[in-house]
Amino acid sequence: MNNKSLIAITGPSMAGKTTLTNKLVNNYNFLVPKHITTREKRIDDIEGFYRYLSVDDFINLKNKGELLLYSGAGDRLYGILKEDCESCFNKSNKVLINISYKDIMQYLNINYEKLLIVLTYKNVLNGMIERNKNGVRKMSNDELYKRIIAAQQDYINYFYLVQKSCDCLIYTDEKDENETFESVKKIIKRIC
Repeated sequence: MNNKSLIAITGPSMAGKTTLTNKLVNNYNFLVPKHITTREKRIDDIEGFYRYLSVDDFINLKNKGELLLYSGAGDRLYGILKEDCESCFNKSNKVLINISYKDIMQYLNINYEKLLIVLTYKNVLNGMIERNKNGVRKMSNDELYKRIIAAQQDYINYFYLVQKSCDCLIYTDEKDENETFESVKKIIKRIC
């Protein structure tokens, strides 16, 4: 297929989005545009994934209509530049992005062929605590608490729409990363 395909992966912290993204990039011809944020760099940020901007620069880009997607509040804004996405499409017809539940309505209105993959937990609290104990990205109790609260709030506010709109929903506290990848490969065949 030569159509532009935009694949989005969403879910709470530590649900496996980065792991899945890396597997898809390594096994298929997917490209990932730089994502942008106004928050401070975190210890568990993947090198090169984000471009860090000031709030003023972010708002300026948003006001000029240069963002494909954006969300957040205060000094924690997130987005993807249209230009970065198009740059990836110039090299591959398959682009992969990570989005927040808050981005779902914007994502659904984008004019590309789309797939939405949701990685989450049956129990967000237990899943995130367990992943933090066993994972590579260990964080402080304070940071973990903030991420759990945000994930639970996003679940309350957006999960019904996310679940209704997704092409693939995987509970990563029930499947390991290889089982998750195998499940996603079945969906990816639709566009490859």
